[in-house]
Amino acid sequence: MLPPKDFIKKIRPFSFLSDSEIDSLLRDLEVEAFEEGERILKKGEKSDYIHLVFSGRVGIYDNGELIDQISKGEIFGLSEIYEKEARAEEDTICYLIKRKSFEELMKKNRKFSEFFKSFEERKFRKVADISREETFTERLFLARVKELISKKPVVCYPHTSIKDAAIKMEMNGVGSIVVVSGDMKPVGILTSKDLRTFIIHGKTPEEKVSAYMSSPAITIDADAPVFEAHLELLKRGINHLVVTRNGKVEGVITANDVLMLFEPTTSLVVLYRKLKKSKNIEEMRSAFNSLRISIANLVLRGMHFYDLSALLTDIYDYVVKKVIEIVLDEMKREYGKPPDFVWVHMGSSARKEQVIATDQDNAIIHSGDGELMLELGKRVCKALDFIGIPECHGDYMASNPRWNMDIEKWKKTFREWFMNLTSENVRYLSVFLDLRPIHGDEKLYRELVEEIKQSYTSQSLRFLAHDATVFEPPLGLFGLRRLKEVDIKMQGIYPIVNGVRVLALENGFIEITNTKERLEKLGEIELIDKDLLNSLKEGYEFLQDLRLKNQARSLLEGKESMNIVKFSEIDKIDALVLKETFKIISRFQKFLKGHYGIERGL
Repeated sequence: MLPPKDFIKKIRPFSFLSDSEIDSLLRDLEVEAFEEGERILKKGEKSDYIHLVFSGRVGIYDNGELIDQISKGEIFGLSEIYEKEARAEEDTICYLIKRKSFEELMKKNRKFSEFFKSFEERKFRKVADISREETFTERLFLARVKELISKKPVVCYPHTSIKDAAIKMEMNGVGSIVVVSGDMKPVGILTSKDLRTFIIHGKTPEEKVSAYMSSPAITIDADAPVFEAHLELLKRGINHLVVTRNGKVEGVITANDVLMLFEPTTSLVVLYRKLKKSKNIEEMRSAFNSLRISIANLVLRGMHFYDLSALLTDIYDYVVKKVIEIVLDEMKREYGKPPDFVWVHMGSSARKEQVIATDQDNAIIHSGDGELMLELGKRVCKALDFIGIPECHGDYMASNPRWNMDIEKWKKTFREWFMNLTSENVRYLSVFLDLRPIHGDEKLYRELVEEIKQSYTSQSLRFLAHDATVFEPPLGLFGLRRLKEVDIKMQGIYPIVNGVRVLALENGFIEITNTKERLEKLGEIELIDKDLLNSLKEGYEFLQDLRLKNQARSLLEGKESMNIVKFSEIDKIDALVLKETFKIISRFQKFLKGHYGIERGL
């Protein structure tokens, strides 16, 4: 039997404790063996101990129903009054930790106590971050923009001559000079690039800075997180940000300053700018592939889904819009001006929940020449596949005439789906009820959304809710030795997305596509219990984080990306949080069944 100290030191969060702190736990440690079927704790029992399973398996029962299973390295009995019954599912050995000793450590060790508090409050993102020694998130979100300022601001005025500004830049060894008003508020910035413009087009060195500066200056507050500066640089495709405090110039930071906080080999800003400067499909392909690898590295360093999805959505949206524009220019020369249309996305792209291994889910709503629009769909989908966004295996693409129709046919199709609730039509609804316009005439999109709101029926809501409850999470999976892996998309992400979507449809905000935003809207109307709502948001991000890490590893190793998580390959803390997330999903599914009366039959 492994000595208690060696065993406990390997288990997080006990691994956060010093040797002396672990020794204080061990002073009063007891060991107890339980035979299969023996009751360990009864419901309502007051216990002076917290149980840590050394071997075997413990079942947790509520009113005779098995609701959880605890295995090696997991603890139970944190509450002084135990609210459930604990029973040995097989011969089991537990370490019994004195509650008093445990609580004293909670007061002394901040990281140890924060872990348990965060876990109890279902703050799964914080649990994951605490369990890492040093995280990308800590560096990126705790660091403030002011920490990147290396020099005092070099400034001039709008009436300063180009010659004097250039001399001042040279004397201070800077690549830019902030143009300010009399009260030190930025009105523009003159960079080395602007000086090159002057050399090409300027007439005399005495010309004023105001004629060549970039204005208005793009600013960011000194106390803003570095990550905000990172996103601002990405979105605008610029190299300099003017840092301000109370509206006045504090300094200047560059893209390179931000990149230094990452790692020297990761140049996300440079790659994004390269993508935006691409002139053709071939150049876009090269830049896009490099971006995906860079993003995969960020994921493995701890960047979270909710923070990353906005960036991924920006990148994917830009690629699609750019490709559509390139193809449209080609087709206009061949066929003339096309009819009004709108390119829409479905699935994770529509929800702004992009992951690395995202395939195409798109459609066209138009008002005219169907053959011309089908040609547009085929060319765009083919180009996107070439760039690195693969075609959809289910053929949910604008290259398929079924998903490339005029507005009246789309309306008729949705009415048919809502009225004739076959399993196939319910599946179509689960795909196409997430719609987001990407390029074109959004009036066509809004017209279809209004039709959807008028067409759904109470019976269709029940069928859609039932679809969200079909795939139940494998509760107790850590006690089932035969279960070695789980599909986190089908058994975790799918039930949340589909359940939240049907609630959004019922309450009239289907055009809000993002799952987190839909949950927040449901919270505003108080449809879901606040505790469940917050737990769903935390659990959903955790599942997506796990999925992203899985995909990132697959991409960097050159393997096919899957949604299957193998328990042997994930961290013990991740496994623990995964089990808690499945409990939350089960609770949500019970809510859906009650809300829509699913258990009474369809």
